[in-house]
This record gives sequence, C-alpha cells and structure tokens, in this order.
Amino acid sequence: MLSMTGYAKKDITIQGHAFSILVKALNSTKGIDISMKVPRQLAVLDSDIRQLIESTMIRGKIHLMINDGNTSSNLVLDKKKLNTHIYTIKKIVPDADVGAILNIAIKLPDIFVPESHSVCRSNSFGKKMLNAIKQSLADVTKYRQQEGKILRKEIKSYVDSILNISKKLSSMEKERLKNKKSKLLKSIQNNLNKIDYDPSRLESEMIYYLEKYDITEERVRLQYHCNFFLDVLSQKAPMGKKLTFISQEILREINTIGSKANDFNIQKIVVLMKEQIDKAKEQLQNIL
Repeated sequence: MLSMTGYAKKDITIQGHAFSILVKALNSTKGIDISMKVPRQLAVLDSDIRQLIESTMIRGKIHLMINDGNTSSNLVLDKKKLNTHIYTIKKIVPDADVGAILNIAIKLPDIFVPESHSVCRSNSFGKKMLNAIKQSLADVTKYRQQEGKILRKEIKSYVDSILNISKKLSSMEKERLKNKKSKLLKSIQNNLNKIDYDPSRLESEMIYYLEKYDITEERVRLQYHCNFFLDVLSQKAPMGKKLTFISQEILREINTIGSKANDFNIQKIVVLMKEQIDKAKEQLQNIL
C-alpha cells in the first residue's frame, strides 16, 4: 500500500553547478496533477521531467521545484542567440552597416546569460539532471511506502472492528424477530374475533411482514464485503479507488440493516459500525 503524500529534498552538483530539488506529493481525487517550477535554463527538460513524474508517481498532486544554487554572476555571450538576432535584423534591413547591426543585436535581451545556462544545454547535463530527479522521486516513493504501512494497519483495524461488532447482530436479530412475532401474534389474537379473515392469506402476510424486517441477507453481504476489503488491502498494486468503492458497499449494507431492523439496540450497533467505516473512508482519501 502506498500513501499519496510524500516529500523529498536533494542537493546536487552537476558539472560544478549546484541545484536543489524539492518534491512534494499530496492527495488528489483525480489522476495526477503536476506543477513544476524550474530555472529557465532547464526549460528544455520540461517534457522529459513531466513524463518521468507521470510514470513514477501515478496519482496525486505533485509539486516539483528546482532551485539554482549558483551565486556566481559570471555572464557569457550566447552566440547562438546573437547570430539569430543578427540574421533577423539583416532580413529586415539588408543594407544596414554590419557594425550598426552588431551594436543593436548586442543590446537585445538575453544576449548575455549566466554561465550555468550554457552548461545546462549539454546532453550529459540533461541526463544527470533527469537521473537526480528520478532519485528524488524514488525517495518520495519510499516515503509513501512508509506512510502506507501505517495507514494499512489503521484501516484494517477499522474493518476488523466492523466484523467484530457485526457478530453481535446474529443473536440480537433472533431476539428481535422473536419479540416482533410475539407482539404480532398477540395483536392478531386480540382482533381475530372482531373481523372476518382468510387464514391462508393471513399466514402469507405474516411471512411477508417478518421477511421484510429480516436482516440476514444484509449481514451476510456485509461480512462478504468486509472480507473482500481485507483481501484487497493485502495486495501490493495501487488500491485506493477500489477500496473506496468497496467501502461504499459496506456503508450501504450498514445503512440497510439500520433501516430494516427498526430496533433501538441494533441501531446502536449500526452507529458504531458507521463510525468505523467513516474513519476508514477518511483514510482512504490518502491511499494511492
């Protein structure tokens, strides 16, 4: 089991340039929601970074921040950008003096860039940066696994509690049906002499009435859903959505038992079970 929340921070140095990588993972009801804040010189890696996050994190709100830790103010001439500007100006003003064109181009924005910008464009730098990000995401996954172990134990305790509480329903149900049947027979006997009735019809109506309030089927389904929940909980694959669906079925059976039972003591049991499944559903929001 993996939690959807996680955190990792990594300081790295690549080709003499320092960077800090920060990754935060939060829960999300949707798929994967990625937000990134990276230095301008790493914009060329944007697509590769996103693909790496999507394939690794699977689900959740993922915040990635890369800070450039270089304090050096050394600037270098971006020759490629300068040549592009000169070519553009020549096309616009073909008869202009070469010196004048160079003078104009050299004053344009982004002609001089921090020394790290040119380094970041190399293929070797890109590979090392992506590898560092991959390691940071792996650290987040480890964090998620540790939290997942805690959540698995907690969620299991809630469903185990429902199973234990539901065991009391069997004996309570027998006593409840016995009392209802006794009251019904007493009421019928008190009124038999006052009205005409069809004995066979009366018998069928009594059976229908008692079956209407019978919760045996709901109790069996509740136990099945709880056991199915625990079985899925023991698996390794992402299970958050599946467990959420099963928890809804568990809650549905609990509610049906409460509405059909029409008994104060059983209602108290129902409240206890609803309390446990609500706690489980709350924790399931953090599960991948």
